[in-house]
Amino acid sequence: MQKVRPVLPDSLTAGNLKEDELFQNMILRPVIKMQHDILILRVKSYFLSQKVVFHIMDKQKRVIAIESAFQNDNPFKKEIQGMILGQLTKEEFKTYLKNERSMNKRIIQMVRNRMLDSLLELT
Repeated sequence: MQKVRPVLPDSLTAGNLKEDELFQNMILRPVIKMQHDILILRVKSYFLSQKVVFHIMDKQKRVIAIESAFQNDNPFKKEIQGMILGQLTKEEFKTYLKNERSMNKRIIQMVRNRMLDSLLELT
């Protein structure tokens, strides 16, 4: 699995970073980048199932819809977390478990931001 993950710039791991930040930048970011197309499909499907007419909304309403989904829909957030966690190795998952709550917040925040940066792909 690790061989197919994208390589991110060294600047993300340089300097004095805490263990959580290193895990985020070395493991979570590449996994989220690797899963980008699948995440786009899932978010599109989510809005379709919620009967949100995402493609005719203006940019501001799209942003609100994305933020709302990632803040208020716990089953959706758990599914997104599962999509990322399913790509971890056994050792990476053990590291994740050390600070599960913080890592879950980081995952949701990174995926939400990635979706906000990908508004055109979601339409």
